[in-house]
Amino acid sequence: MPAAGDASLLIPRPRIGTQQAPDPMNLPRLLLLAPLLLSARLAAEDFAVVAKNDCRSLGTGAEAAPQDSANAAFLSAARGAFLGPAPYDAEYPLINPPAWGRVVSAETAGKLQIRRSFAQGLVFHVDLEHLLPGHTYVLCVNGRPEHPGNAFLPESVPGHEAEKYYDFCRVTTDGRGGYHAGYALLLHPGPYNVHFYVKDASDFKIVLYGLEYFDFTAR
Repeated sequence: MPAAGDASLLIPRPRIGTQQAPDPMNLPRLLLLAPLLLSARLAAEDFAVVAKNDCRSLGTGAEAAPQDSANAAFLSAARGAFLGPAPYDAEYPLINPPAWGRVVSAETAGKLQIRRSFAQGLVFHVDLEHLLPGHTYVLCVNGRPEHPGNAFLPESVPGHEAEKYYDFCRVTTDGRGGYHAGYALLLHPGPYNVHFYVKDASDFKIVLYGLEYFDFTAR
């Protein structure tokens, strides 16, 4: 089960008014450490979703690539998406739901950043704050019957079977009720117009949602 983590590199700052030239003897060591530090960042924050609840860490010690070439290619593309410099091109707030959901607290909030350039599905980063600490939640994309991509989502809303959704991954908040991670989500090829939910895993009540629908295309 993925859980968010933080990796940081503490670099001592030079004293004000002094100039310190890099030590040539340390450069080879820094070059050797750089890939390890980058892998640590991936291990802490970035995941690829191959199928429902099959959320694979992309960092050091990650699960071995599956034997079928389609998933192996997706995992490789996902790693490249997080290693590359491409920025997220849209940002959406995640807010407390109305009466059909459940409010954890007035301070509960989140943010979703998406990158539409990822070919195999959707790359995004999610930040959640002030949920229950150490609690399990479900990440979900939700369609509408009249919206593109709805038919490609694998699950039907009970009582509204024409409306589809995808509860793709369970996550656990940290000790302060926060969660921060990047995801590459493998989806059926086609255009999509969906919005984003966070559900309580104990009863699937929606606790945060994106008011705005967003567009992207999986190829």
